[in-house]
This record gives sequence, structure tokens and C-alpha cells, in this order.
Amino acid sequence: MTHFERNISALKRQNAALAKKVIATSPSPDIIVEPARNGEVTAKVQDIYLHSSYNPSREADEWVRQHCCKSLPNTPITVIGFGLGHHLQVLARQGQKGCVIEPNSAIIRAAFENTDLSETIGKFSLLDGSKDVICRRYHQLLKERVAVHPGSARVNEALARLGKHAEGLKVAAKGGLRILLVNPIYGGSLPIAHHCGHALRSLGHHVIPFDSEQLAAGMEFAKGFRYNQSRRAFNTGLAQLLSQAVEIRAREVRPDMILALAQAPLMPETMLRLDAHGIPTAFWFVEDYRVLPYWKESAPAASWFFGIQKENIASELSKLGVARYSYLPTCAAPEVHRPLVLKKHERDEFGSDVSFVGAGYFNRQIFFKGLTDYNFKIWGSDWPLISPLTPWIQRRGERIDTETCVRIFNSSPINLNLHSSTTCDGVNPDGDFVNPRTFEIAACGAFQLVDRRSLLPELFEENEIEVFSSLVEARDKIDRYLRNANARREVAERGQLRVIAEHTYERRMEELVATMVAEFPNVADRVLTRIQRREEIEADLDRHPGLPELLAKLPDKRWFALGNVLGGIVTGEGKLSRAEKIFLMLQNVEITWDKIPE
Repeated sequence: MTHFERNISALKRQNAALAKKVIATSPSPDIIVEPARNGEVTAKVQDIYLHSSYNPSREADEWVRQHCCKSLPNTPITVIGFGLGHHLQVLARQGQKGCVIEPNSAIIRAAFENTDLSETIGKFSLLDGSKDVICRRYHQLLKERVAVHPGSARVNEALARLGKHAEGLKVAAKGGLRILLVNPIYGGSLPIAHHCGHALRSLGHHVIPFDSEQLAAGMEFAKGFRYNQSRRAFNTGLAQLLSQAVEIRAREVRPDMILALAQAPLMPETMLRLDAHGIPTAFWFVEDYRVLPYWKESAPAASWFFGIQKENIASELSKLGVARYSYLPTCAAPEVHRPLVLKKHERDEFGSDVSFVGAGYFNRQIFFKGLTDYNFKIWGSDWPLISPLTPWIQRRGERIDTETCVRIFNSSPINLNLHSSTTCDGVNPDGDFVNPRTFEIAACGAFQLVDRRSLLPELFEENEIEVFSSLVEARDKIDRYLRNANARREVAERGQLRVIAEHTYERRMEELVATMVAEFPNVADRVLTRIQRREEIEADLDRHPGLPELLAKLPDKRWFALGNVLGGIVTGEGKLSRAEKIFLMLQNVEITWDKIPE
């Protein structure tokens, strides 16, 4: 039996799918395996060595000694980079176990062909996939004991960034960042901003909201102007005013970072000035870049730009000189998007065999004409009320709030989810991003049919969601699943588990914050200094009678803010401690600020 056959046999026992992929992979001409000076095998990729060209084993011994044996030697380790396996053999001989991440199956094939790694494979699970999939699917592993193989990181930038991301996750997991969250004035990204704030707080960060929506009346006021030019001028002036207010607020509270959502009133020049003062901005563009082009101004000014699309927008950004971009898909909030037990009158009102929630985009108006023979209800705004679909449009096309959406999802055997398009008359054959509705329906434990999207397969497995590419296919699946409630339930349950595990706002915010911490060392330094100071305070609590008991009442012990402490003091019931008296006195101290800090 050859090395390759023996290794593949061992891999099949732990990961049959990856074994099949490695077998199907052709040897890569970019990977040159050659003897090292000591006779062992080494390899280079485009003239960059994966291992020492002199003594790979000695190099592996030294790496393990320096990077893998300093802390928690008896806990599982996640190694980033497979290489030819020299470093993994050293770890295995020392009795260590864990997993190894390697997205390049050609590297694995080269290793399998040249070395017997069957025993090592028995101790290390092999994980593959793109950096994005690994970050979502194995985020818990990345927060624990991680070691990056330097040779693998040199030849694969994605692995280097994954290692950097793992370091960011560890810092972000401690909580403690001060984040200024800039909400949009209105629109679909406003509830997303609220979900982000809730998730960041649950992760232990201090969120300082900038509630732009309080000036939404100004947008209504603009509608009173006669000319479009007048309305645009007014709205631009309002956005500039709010952007200036964001800068003033940032100078007042000195956040570690700023998070802005799509449509937030944050002008490019403001982001550039804030970045120059050491306050980086993360901008999450939860829009289709092909439809709303203002990203061309925002992306170059943001410290880091996040979006819901991948290669296409990344290519466009590179033309603008923007390299600081990460793919961050939409998600759901399981505390909001959840299964409900509905009363009969609610099921009667919101339920139908087939339902749709969303705005009346052109492609939906055309597509849904082919579904009017079903028990079908259409919910949402911007639908023409004089059209062939009028009898199926509910509440005369009123905007539907989130809680009502959740009731509809829970009431409908089949929730139809057709992504919007202004250019197609049905399913967009080039559709890529996945809308929030996909995750929200799944989080409710409800069944859906969603149009085929190129980025969907790396978010859901085939048996977790049902897709369609045409009206004929949609009708076929509607008929099939209306007859089979058990099949609907099984698919919906699997989809719900996937969303709760990987596609929540907590997971997305964890990923975003980890990126910011990893890419901006000054942010990490401030957070770690603050955490160290907090630990010093906690170590000194016993010297101050009453203080440990008082701080123990805080809802989140990571934040010793005056308002939070005062909220835990109950007056009029028993004798106050010395610590409580001091804090009550402090609330009467009025501090007058004159000049905004630079």
C-alpha cells in the first residue's frame, strides 16, 4: 500500500467528504516537492518553502517548542496550515491532539503522496473550506488554543489572515470595547442597527448609540419641497449636519471604534478625520452594491468596509485602491425571529398556504402572477394597488413591522422568499447575496422556498433549505411540500439549527469586532489596558467595605459606570454602606464641560 493509499484510508474514517475531494484533486504544478539537505522531504510553492530546505524535522521541533508548549499543553490545539505534516507529526508524538485547517486540497495531496501520516491523521481532524466558512463554522475553535504554521501562512495569505483573526477573536471575547453605533435615519438597515447594538451588548461591549432616527421627521419635512433638487439639497444638508454631530459625539466619548450601517449619516470626510485621530470606523454595507452606488465614496474613507457580497464587489473596490474589505453576510436575531404558538384568530389572519413578505419590486410583480391560483397572501409596501395582484395584497400594502412578519412566518406552511430585482422578470440568474429574510424565516423554524443564490451553498447545506430557479420549479416544490408537512418540518428544523449556530447577530458582531481588533493594534491595546485596570480594581475590592457587594449587583460586571452603580443602590431600606454613600454623593456633583476634547 502506498503512502497516499494509507493516508486516504485514515482520512476516510474521519472525513469521507474531504477524502473524496483529495482523491479528485490533481497534483499541482505550483507545489514542488524535493529532498531537503538531511534527506527528508520539503516543498516550495512559487519559490516559497513550506518547510526548511535543510532540516524540516528540527525546524518543526523548534516551532512546537516555541509556539505550542507554552500554555495548556494538555488541551486540544487547532493548527492553521497542514504543509507536508512535519509539525503535526511532532505534535502527535508528544501526545497532542486537535484539528488542522487546510483549505488547499492540493497541499494535502502532496503531503499524502510523500509521507506516511496515517497515525497523525488519527490524532488531528482535518478541516477545509474558505476563510469565511471556517470563521463562521469553527469560530469557537479559533477562540481557543491556536497555532499558525509559518510556512503555510507564507504561501497562503488567507491562512495568515485566519491566524490574525483568531488572535482578534481572543481579545474581542473579553468584551470591554467602547463602540459608537451610528444608526441610519430610517429604512431597512435601521432594525439591523438595533439588532447589532443588542448583540454587541450581549457580548460584553459598551455601546454608545447615535440615534439618527430621532431626526426622521426631517426626511418627512423634505417631502414638502416641490422640486427633487430641493429635496436632495435639504437631505444632503441634514446628513452633513448629523455627520458633524457624530464627530462631535466621538470627540466627547472617545470610543475605541465606530460602527456605521448602510444609510447611516456618516460622510467620507468625517470618517477620514476620525481615523486620523485614532478612532477607526467599521462600515457594514448591507445593500446590493449594484443598486446603491454610494459605496464608491464611503468604502475608501472607512477604516474597514464590510459587505454582503464577495468577489464582484471586492474587484470593484480594488479598482478604487480599497483592500480593507471583508465579506459579512446578513443574519437573524433568534430572540426576535423565533417560533410562536399562535391563537386561531392569528392563524386565520396571517396564515395562507403560500405567503410572501416584502416590497413590490418589478420582478416580484411579474413572478407572482403565476401563483394566484394558490391560497396566497402578499404582505408589504410599495405594491401597485391597481394591478392583477390587488386581491392578494394584504392591508392595502401597508408596511409590515417585525413582530407581524414573525407571525406570518409562523402561520404559513410555505414562505416564499424571492430576492428583489429591478431588471429581471423573475429569478435573477446572477443573484449572489442572501437577504436577511432567508435567515429570519429559518430562525423562526418555518419552511421557505428561496430563489437560488450563488452565496447560499456556503451558508446552508442542501437539506437545510429549499431553492428554486424558475416559476415552474417553484410551483412544483409548492405542490410537493404542501402535501408533506413532515418534510417541511424536517427541512425547517435543520435550517433553524444552522442559523442559531452560525448566522446570528452575535456571531456577525463577534466576527466584525475581531477583525477591527486584529487589524488596528491601537484598539486592542486600549481594550487590554482597560481590562487590566478592571482586574486591578477587582483585586483591590476587599480594602473597601461594601464595594464588592455593590459592584456584584451590576448587570454586566465589565462596566463600572456611575449610572450602572447607582442603579444597584436601594435607598430607604436599611443602613447604607460607606461605598453606597460615596456613590450617592457623586451623583450630586455637577461637572460643567466647556471645550470639546481634541
